[in-house]
Amino acid sequence: MARIPYPDPAKLPAEARDLLESLPQLNIFRMIAGSGASFLPFMAFINSYLNAGVLEPELRELVILRVGHLCKSNYELHQHRRVSRMIGMSEERIAASAGALPSPLFSEAENAALLFTDDQVAHVKADGKLFADAHEYLGDTGMQELVIVIGTYLLVCRYLETFEIDLEERDIETSGLDEIRRGLDRHG
Repeated sequence: MARIPYPDPAKLPAEARDLLESLPQLNIFRMIAGSGASFLPFMAFINSYLNAGVLEPELRELVILRVGHLCKSNYELHQHRRVSRMIGMSEERIAASAGALPSPLFSEAENAALLFTDDQVAHVKADGKLFADAHEYLGDTGMQELVIVIGTYLLVCRYLETFEIDLEERDIETSGLDEIRRGLDRHG
């Protein structure tokens, strides 16, 4: 059970309530809807890289899974394993996201990005060689987005674990990405 109650949608400001109603019915969204002025900008922020980012979707999900694994966040892992399957990632690659690197199941670019992810999570400022290796494949914009995704999911995992967000009793039937985009398009 979550450490604090999930907010009552009827008591949320109208804009937050409307956005929450348009989003996938996930407990993280239910809880964060009660965060006040942060809710709408946070959702717009995550939508930017989930639906309009420069990283390939499988690479983005591998990085999110890796951060979830390193943070031991079961909720994050559960949700993004589900998203990974829905975008077509194989079970072997999903499982390998928690394994030793480099992995033969990943491209050179993916291995470079994941090695960078490990180092950045562990040391904040990643090693120069690991940065250069990932940068070679991702370029300037891709590296910026990679660091944003890593940092965002460090925050998300801490939020999930601190508030002990409950897993839903049933998984949603979609990835949730389109619903996030559409919900924010209505509020944009």
